[in-house]
Amino acid sequence: MSNATDTPTVGGKGNYDESYARFLKAYQDFKGECPKGVTLKLQKTGARYNLLLQFKQPPTGKRLPKTANLECTPQGVIDGVRKAKLVSEALGTITSASEFWDWYDATILGKNQIEDNLITYREIFQQLEDEYFAGCNRNTGRPRSRDIVSDLSSYETTKGIYFRLFPNWDEYPSWESFKAMLYIPLQNGEQLVGSKTFRERYYILKAIAEKSPNKDHLLKQLEPINAKQTQFKKKQRIGIDAFKDWWYSAKQEAYTVKNPQHQSSRHSWLWVTGMAVMYGLRPTEIAAAVNLTKPFVTEDGVIIKALSDPDNQDNYLVLGDYVYFTDAEGRKVSIKTGGRIVAPIPSPEMFKLLELKQPLLPEYSHKKGVQPRSIIGGFDKKFTNIIFSMKCPVTQKYAFRRLYNLLGEKYGLPIELRARLMGHSTIVNESKYKTKGIDATLEVLDGCSKLPIPLNVAIERLTALGVDIDSSEAKLFLGVIYQID
Repeated sequence: MSNATDTPTVGGKGNYDESYARFLKAYQDFKGECPKGVTLKLQKTGARYNLLLQFKQPPTGKRLPKTANLECTPQGVIDGVRKAKLVSEALGTITSASEFWDWYDATILGKNQIEDNLITYREIFQQLEDEYFAGCNRNTGRPRSRDIVSDLSSYETTKGIYFRLFPNWDEYPSWESFKAMLYIPLQNGEQLVGSKTFRERYYILKAIAEKSPNKDHLLKQLEPINAKQTQFKKKQRIGIDAFKDWWYSAKQEAYTVKNPQHQSSRHSWLWVTGMAVMYGLRPTEIAAAVNLTKPFVTEDGVIIKALSDPDNQDNYLVLGDYVYFTDAEGRKVSIKTGGRIVAPIPSPEMFKLLELKQPLLPEYSHKKGVQPRSIIGGFDKKFTNIIFSMKCPVTQKYAFRRLYNLLGEKYGLPIELRARLMGHSTIVNESKYKTKGIDATLEVLDGCSKLPIPLNVAIERLTALGVDIDSSEAKLFLGVIYQID
């Protein structure tokens, strides 16, 4: 039967490169190895041959042929014998007909969850994207939207860049492709394991695995991997004296710039640095201030004076949810921790030195066609470039927020209030913004020496100075200061 026209059509799955003669010989040689009660059966339907299992089927007990997902090849015969033994064992142990057929579908036919629910990377990525935009901003609780540039950028940086590391989105999830994506070397040549990138890749893989039919297998492979971040960028800090010295020097130098536009730009970005230190803000958040030159009225009718108002002694700053610039399509850019009201460090002298009552918000616009990430980060990037050009001792924008936090501690602002004004939790404040080291401790201690002291300590010191604390005048002062009835 070497002639192709004489070769029967055979059923089953897979390719049929093996000749029918070799298959038939294997069938004759191995069918006798099947256990008693379960046999192989070669059944012809028209011009088509199919390899089946035949046994007494529950619950009827009738001996009938049953498809077993077998190829008409020598290997198919070997697989058939193995499956026949499995069926024989199952018939002797499984008493429920429905349980047996569930077992048969899963074990013999391969109709398990994976095959019934095959899903590609592309479909999983779409599910994760839809879920992301159906959720809320984790900092503000605001519903996410594809019409807000910040949400588009956040999706891209937390998910999109990692999805693109998979070369074929039409593949089904597998450990091989997971492993290939996880261990792609970093472009900067730094060590991958222990990096922030490695940790983020790991957790996006876990999210993909949760959507995969072979979830258990993929999660089991990921489980022993230690994704803990051990490599961190060194946090920059700047002391108050160093900041003042640099700011004053940069201010003087700005006046020597001949180009009026460049001079104005320097003054405006120096104003931003002062605002970052005194209010503990990210540069972009300053671009969301709504009461710089005009008062703000709350929903309850409370009027918060403009920062520029000379009669405004509180100097509260109101931040809106969005900055003043948009993308080319008019989509808004939100700030990280949402709109709120913030107060400056209680140091009128420093507030006056930094000339913050004269708002100089920089003009900023982005190039057309840039990605969302570049739009929302453009203001901060411009800030970094400008202060670098002005020889600032630090280039990390968060160094100014750390200085604010240090000054807040120095001037007695409790951590709960500092955290609230900065737009985060006390845990975040302790872990990311608390400046450590001898110099920082000395600055705080120096400030603490000027803070109010407890009543009993005050009485001791006044007595030592010869003050009659039982006098009506002393009692009046102490009563007002310490709120004694």
